[in-house]
Amino acid sequence: MIAAINAALIHNQSQPWMYDVLALTMEIVGRPQPEIERVLLSRIDFSAADVPSMVYSAAYLTRFKADQQALKLYQQAANLQPDRPEPYIMGLRLAEKLKDPEGILWAASGILTHVWIKDYDQWHEKALNALANLEQSLKQAGRKAEAERVQVARRKALERDLKLELTWNGDGDLDLIVEEPRGTVCSFESPLTAGGGVLLNDGYGPKQENCHEDYLCAHGFPGTYVVRVRYVSGDIVGQRAKLKITRYQGSDHPVVQTMIVPLTREDRIIRIDLEKGRRNRKSEVPQNSQKNSSLQPASGRFISSRPAINGSRESLQSFRVSRQAGISTGRQVPLVTGVQNVGGVAYQPVIRVVPEGISLTGAAVVSPDRRYVRISVSPQFTNVTDIFTFSFLQP
Repeated sequence: MIAAINAALIHNQSQPWMYDVLALTMEIVGRPQPEIERVLLSRIDFSAADVPSMVYSAAYLTRFKADQQALKLYQQAANLQPDRPEPYIMGLRLAEKLKDPEGILWAASGILTHVWIKDYDQWHEKALNALANLEQSLKQAGRKAEAERVQVARRKALERDLKLELTWNGDGDLDLIVEEPRGTVCSFESPLTAGGGVLLNDGYGPKQENCHEDYLCAHGFPGTYVVRVRYVSGDIVGQRAKLKITRYQGSDHPVVQTMIVPLTREDRIIRIDLEKGRRNRKSEVPQNSQKNSSLQPASGRFISSRPAINGSRESLQSFRVSRQAGISTGRQVPLVTGVQNVGGVAYQPVIRVVPEGISLTGAAVVSPDRRYVRISVSPQFTNVTDIFTFSFLQP
């Protein structure tokens, strides 16, 4: 088998499955690990044309215990698209397994800066713990200069160019809409933008702990941010909300400003100047699609509609119940009929069939004189290398 595949590769008859079979066969017969890694890296050069493919290939490398090569591939993917969360999340696990200080520093810093998926706070806690353990181990080893470098990297990763916190009291619903300098808009419909902005929480009443909207831009473009506070529905105590603006959080000179925003039927507009924004180009927003993503979210996507401002109390109550029940449990919520603009939330799961094992397709062609039959055989070898479960922030 090894000789036949090598001959096919030498004569430019390569196919992706050949590298898989060659690596598996070499592992079975006990070939040296460097030879197997060489085959796997050849497969990556053959198939990894984009970041999702590179992430998949890195996970494939871990199947053959080529963890160091997989970590390098995750770093390469992050260099191509720095704002994708997958390379940092999976890279941190590999770096901790390899006890690679540089890898841990890279992955943990990347998580604190770029990972803003649904459960980002858990990943940030893991990253902070990893950096704390790394710093402590370096100090115990007498490597004080490297320990100080970890401190500086952690402090740098926790810097935020712009942070907005909108809070209110009552059972109403407000929306925070941020128009960024390069034309991107962060809102309820688009919580993740190419300008680096992310809407961390879309709040609504009546629970007080949920009456807040949070916008964060870790690395933002310099310029003017136009913030719109939109009254959606419900009763807001005092018809006022509080907006806390924090610029350059975590730096040596943070700027914090708090203002009271009177609410009207029209949007309240606040302009914020960010002179020291650290972003110089737009990022690619990860899309949740089966075509270009190697990792699917752990949960489906919520499709929501808003009630009209002047809608009935019955419509408003249906909207609140559907949002709370749908988001927390994913169950179908009956909508009120006979009322226009009724809000509701539906859970749309993403279901895929992942084949695993060996499949074989063949086609037979009979010659015109019926003396010969040409058979074309196409084997496919599919293996689920690993499964990762986490959530994306859905646009």
